[in-house]
Amino acid sequence: MDFSKIEQANEAIVNNFCRDWGLRDIDALMPYLAEDLVYQIAPGQPLITSAEQFGKQMGPFLSKLEEVEWEIIRSHAVGPLVLNERIDHFVAPEGGKTPSMHFHIAGHFLIEGGLI
Repeated sequence: MDFSKIEQANEAIVNNFCRDWGLRDIDALMPYLAEDLVYQIAPGQPLITSAEQFGKQMGPFLSKLEEVEWEIIRSHAVGPLVLNERIDHFVAPEGGKTPSMHFHIAGHFLIEGGLI
């Protein structure tokens, strides 16, 4: 088994998922996600425990934003695990109820069957 090819493919899945947040379209993100997804948007926030719940929670959030960019600083794959250091930019419209947010984070993703 060629782990380097698998790791490259897993890293590409995560990088594309991060890139596609910029589309601000929940339908563009859903194909990356396993039905039994477990996702936490930030420490202390409740777990999202399915792709359906992810769509219901993140869809309205994305629609309120003017711009989203997940700026990947570096990433590395080890088998099915992909780690990335990035700065997530969530830019709200001026004068809106939702404030702009910028987070410097380390994300980790487990890829199984080509899905997060």
